Amino acid sequence: MNRIDRLTAILIQLQGKPRIPMEDFEERFGVSRRTIFRDLKSLMEAGVPIGGDAGEGYFIVDGYHLPPVVFNKEEAAALLLGAKLIEQNADSQIAKNFQEAMYKIKAVLKCHDREFLDTLEQSISVIASPTVTNFGFPDSHIAEIQMALAARKIIQIRYHSNYKDQTTDRKVAPLGLVYYSSRWHLIGYCHLRTDLRDFRTDRIQSLNILSDNYHPEDHPNYLEFLQRMIGGTDANEATIRFSKKVTRFIQDQKYHYGFVEEHAEGDVVEMKFITPHYEYLARWLLMFIEEATVVSPPKLQGLVASYSQGLITHHQKYFTS
Repeated sequence: MNRIDRLTAILIQLQGKPRIPMEDFEERFGVSRRTIFRDLKSLMEAGVPIGGDAGEGYFIVDGYHLPPVVFNKEEAAALLLGAKLIEQNADSQIAKNFQEAMYKIKAVLKCHDREFLDTLEQSISVIASPTVTNFGFPDSHIAEIQMALAARKIIQIRYHSNYKDQTTDRKVAPLGLVYYSSRWHLIGYCHLRTDLRDFRTDRIQSLNILSDNYHPEDHPNYLEFLQRMIGGTDANEATIRFSKKVTRFIQDQKYHYGFVEEHAEGDVVEMKFITPHYEYLARWLLMFIEEATVVSPPKLQGLVASYSQGLITHHQKYFTS
């Protein structure tokens, strides 16, 4: 990045947050602190009202506004990719908001860059899951949740639990909005349960933002809660040998089951996994039949053998002598 581009980028970064630590500039641009000092001085000499210091960080004085920003075609292409993903992985209101933003982005592009983006748009697709294709993406109240998160406001929701087939009214302090397992989840402190809870947003039937504020520091860390809930608290090691002919088909799958490392030995590949649930790993291994062998631990060996016997017993009526 040349100096002119870096000065513009520093100005945009300063405009985006109340205060920017010196370390953030150094990390982003990969230059020395002395270089950043020189750049900030040049901006101030050009009339940009920058305040602060290296210890507390830097800021732009209230009232100064950056001239309109023009995107280049690479930046617009990155936003286009985001728009395609959002169309299939968010509710209708968020998709609509992003589409409106894309219209504005296209409006400020140069003519040949707009043509570039239109051509690119025709060549990128994100295929929706069968549920979304057949029924449409549910209203997940994501826009309202975003507003509540930013304003630190408590929300009132009506939530349907599939597990209990029960609908309840809850007051929730929203702490995080997380996308995992192909769904959006609201992680928040539930006043009804007096603890952190995970709410699937597509099961929220109604949502109102209340006037009451909350302080995130008064509640447990929602990311730690989520990590414990998804991964479990135990870390169990397992070693499994796969035939080489099947390993090429599980390059992506293995990471979902706690893959850590592997090494080849002749016609087999020995893999190490760290998993919170041996049962989960054992059921996955059944699909490989004789192409996978559990080396350790004995507990996992026993589970695979037990599940295999259970399959035989269950399907015995279809066997012919």
